[in-house]
Amino acid sequence: MEHHQSIIFVQFFCLIGTSCAIAWAMYAGVFRIAPRASWRFTMANICTVAGVLLYTQRSEAISYLYWFTADMAILLGLALVRWGCQYLFKHPVSYLFDLVLLTSCALLMLLVPPSLAYAVYLVIIMSITAATLISLTGIDNVKASKIHMPIFYAVLINVPFFIMGTLFIIRAVALFLYPEDLAKLSAANKLNAPIVMWSYIILLLLTNLVLYGNALTRLVYKVARLVNRDQLTGLWNRHALLDKLDEVDALWQRSGSAYSLLVLDLDHFKQVNDTYGHMAGDTVLKHTANLLQQTLRKVDFICRYGGEEFLIILPATNADEAMIVAEKIQSKINSTSVLWQQKEMTFTLSIGCATCKTHINVDQLLQLADEAMYLAKNTGRNTICTKELNMST
Repeated sequence: MEHHQSIIFVQFFCLIGTSCAIAWAMYAGVFRIAPRASWRFTMANICTVAGVLLYTQRSEAISYLYWFTADMAILLGLALVRWGCQYLFKHPVSYLFDLVLLTSCALLMLLVPPSLAYAVYLVIIMSITAATLISLTGIDNVKASKIHMPIFYAVLINVPFFIMGTLFIIRAVALFLYPEDLAKLSAANKLNAPIVMWSYIILLLLTNLVLYGNALTRLVYKVARLVNRDQLTGLWNRHALLDKLDEVDALWQRSGSAYSLLVLDLDHFKQVNDTYGHMAGDTVLKHTANLLQQTLRKVDFICRYGGEEFLIILPATNADEAMIVAEKIQSKINSTSVLWQQKEMTFTLSIGCATCKTHINVDQLLQLADEAMYLAKNTGRNTICTKELNMST
């Protein structure tokens, strides 16, 4: 009866693990969804299935394949899960730390013959290493997820990792205190214990569910970013501009903290495209975007307003302060150049300024800043102009 249950368990486990591996491989190869992360999740499932299959062949005999290799396959799968999550959230990958941890675990395991006689020691070492990898993965994911969601939900979605890490620690402590319960708490006896069978199935399912949840979180964030960001420069786009402008305007209405707008246009940009090509033009746009981000405050809202136009919202900035900011930007642009195919390109900006007034709404303020920019172009380019409402007629 136990042997029959063991066969059913292994078949069920392999079905789940193989299905998850295929699903992640399709994510990576067919749909191109976070391919570097998805490939690591694919390999993690393969390693886990391989490790469990090797567990089923254990006996009282000494075997490096069925003991040492099986444990290391499971642990490598957990490390691959961590690396995949780090790739998913574009965080530094902890190869060095994890490989040192795996190597230390391997060396400790190799101190004794890999057999049932030393199973308690081997399972304790394996459990502590697994708990460390799983818990660190949960911590990594919480740190990454809280950027995109409230900390409560970031922790909640990764609770299974912390539960699994805790269970591995509990198993290690239980085996240390009650080594006679080895068969009930580990895979040392061909996975015959029901608690061991179900724990591995639940471990596999929970891990993949959490990974799918994190992948979905990252995908939703990426889609939202594409909606609100300009793909070329990474700046905010016009879609995001209106929401931010309404927010800043509402703050001014409540607190009286004035704000200003700058509209910037690259002078003679068409000549850059015509002379050097559109890729050169894209390089100039990205270079300008980087300079603006380096020059302005974090609270300033930088938007790609049109083809070669940029719009900047300057919160808590009056007309005089806005002119100082415009001059700073102009000086920064004039003192730099872009190297394209061993040719140095220089360029300038025409800048229009407008500051909020009690009798001007958001649309009128945008129009004033835009008209001020065109006035700057018509008065010789590479200059800064302002415009009042009574001049717009």
